[in-house]
Amino acid sequence: ENLNAVWGFSSSDVFAVGGGGTILRYNGTSWRTMTSGTSATINGVWGTSASDVYTVGGGGTILHFDGGSWGTMTSGTGNTLLDVWGSSSSDIFAVGHPATILHYDGSGWSRMPLGH
Repeated sequence: ENLNAVWGFSSSDVFAVGGGGTILRYNGTSWRTMTSGTSATINGVWGTSASDVYTVGGGGTILHFDGGSWGTMTSGTGNTLLDVWGSSSSDIFAVGHPATILHYDGSGWSRMPLGH
């Protein structure tokens, strides 16, 4: 599968994501496959720490890693999400097709209106 994005908390804790629900984690020596629980393509990854990581992808897929396992979050959209970024665990943005912008406030994801 293709790999689409990479994010790391340190040089010995890096996540790479891609097609078919692929999530890999690097420990400074080697990469290992993580169980994502999805077969959707994952396009973006970002986190606040090694135990607070978010991924976004096809069909509105959003996953959260709590340091132990990946869990599905409700995005409220079926649109493909391409990237994710935030300033804290209660201020995260995800973007995708067509002109989709989502915001996470620490309790849930909501769609943001576009100003034209």
